[in-house]
Amino acid sequence: MKSQVLEGCHWTFVGVVAVVLVLTGMGCVLSSTGRSGPLERPWPDPNAAARTKPPLRRDVDSIRSASEFYQPTNVWDAQINLTTAEWAAMQPRGVRAKPNFNPPDGKFQLSNTNATRNGLLGAIGLDLKWTTGRVEFGGREFTNAAVRFKGNGTFLSAIRGVKKPLKIQLSKGNKGHTLAGISTLNFGNLSVDFSCLKDTLAYELFRAAGVPAPRTTFSHVTLSVEKRWDARPLGLYVMVENIDDVFARDRFGTDKMGLFKPVTYDLFKYLGEDWTPYQGIYDPKLALNASQQRRVLETAKLLTEASDRDFSRRASEYFDFDEVARFVAVNSLISSYDGFLNNGQNFYLYLDPRSNRFGFIPWDLDSAWGEFPFMGSLEEKEKASIEQPWVADHRLLERLFAIPEFKRLYLQRLAEIFHEHFIPERLQARVDALAPVVRASLVNDSDLRLAKFEESIRDNGSTDTASRGGDLNSRRAAHQLKRFIVRRHQHVQAQLDGKETGVVFRTRKMPDQK
Repeated sequence: MKSQVLEGCHWTFVGVVAVVLVLTGMGCVLSSTGRSGPLERPWPDPNAAARTKPPLRRDVDSIRSASEFYQPTNVWDAQINLTTAEWAAMQPRGVRAKPNFNPPDGKFQLSNTNATRNGLLGAIGLDLKWTTGRVEFGGREFTNAAVRFKGNGTFLSAIRGVKKPLKIQLSKGNKGHTLAGISTLNFGNLSVDFSCLKDTLAYELFRAAGVPAPRTTFSHVTLSVEKRWDARPLGLYVMVENIDDVFARDRFGTDKMGLFKPVTYDLFKYLGEDWTPYQGIYDPKLALNASQQRRVLETAKLLTEASDRDFSRRASEYFDFDEVARFVAVNSLISSYDGFLNNGQNFYLYLDPRSNRFGFIPWDLDSAWGEFPFMGSLEEKEKASIEQPWVADHRLLERLFAIPEFKRLYLQRLAEIFHEHFIPERLQARVDALAPVVRASLVNDSDLRLAKFEESIRDNGSTDTASRGGDLNSRRAAHQLKRFIVRRHQHVQAQLDGKETGVVFRTRKMPDQK
């Protein structure tokens, strides 16, 4: 199968970044104004009685396992209570931004030693800080819990409002405090996903394909801040299972393994024999021993320096071909370009102690299913190549796909996953089954948000066009999930049958660059 080459792509955060830099003053504290964003319902709202409060679960003490907790039909009651000082301590802080953040090749430098976290926020000069507070979740109270904002693009997209993504560590100040063994809770604010279902559906597809992937549930969050807000409703959040020692024990049977959250366009680039430069790039989430560090260095040296013949002969010693093939195949099927295939972030890397080989875990999929607005048009993502699914240069995938054994396995796994699990009728039925859960829980979102939700779950066509590239405006056309699933299925089938070429994204350059 030949591939149509796409020479331009819509990949720019510059507009958003410019707004953030103005707001932060490049080093000042960014304090929340408390204003509602366009997708948030005004508060207090004189018409609040007109909407029925959603049915929320407050029986978390009855939950005995993470699998029982992480069910997408659950909507948990979450209440966060902070003092004035705790709220002030939580506000983002300005740090020195990353020099040369936006190079001509479009490879944004998403790590910054001046920030405590990797990602876009740290690179442009914002750092998110922990505070403590009292959290009531599912009917149980946790005192001295740790709370902070989270996210990068999702945080920036909600910068004018109050409903920002959150992270809570229940045991940070009280060792041993957990919910069914869970100590860390992630709250996604759904600011870029009008359907509220992209994370849930994508992770379900990954798991069905045999890829270790997190589970999801929902929560409705209220925030109280001393002398500021009394139980201000923030609304519906998606909760994604944390990738940590608990996840590792559940999926791999041990937490004595390598678990990383890399931020780099050049994964496994050899940087010498000293571990120090690798530490910040790979961001280990579990304690590493010398052998695990050495394995990263050995793999980087192989990828960077080995001849094609040697790499082809030895690559399967370092990468679990089957695991990697499944991971890449699902990313390709759902046209997920805010991550591994494109911008060097939003995925986890693991070193399996049973085989001493690397595999991948998906993360941050609210822009999957062809939604990511900074990469091509909707039509181009529907037609994206399955034979060359990555964007521009991707040294790891270029070298793996050059190995006949791996490419055959990848195409075999993609076809299997496609025929067994990427079934439009089944996926659309899943959207219909979960839509009432979401709809009932959007009572604290604006009328605009409610309208966008209804638009996103219809399948009667879309106004989404190529001109929408890079648009995060809250009034943008809603991406229609069902429509994408049907169109993507048609184009993948045509590529498998050899009747259609796929779109290859050749460059990360911004549209206005020559």
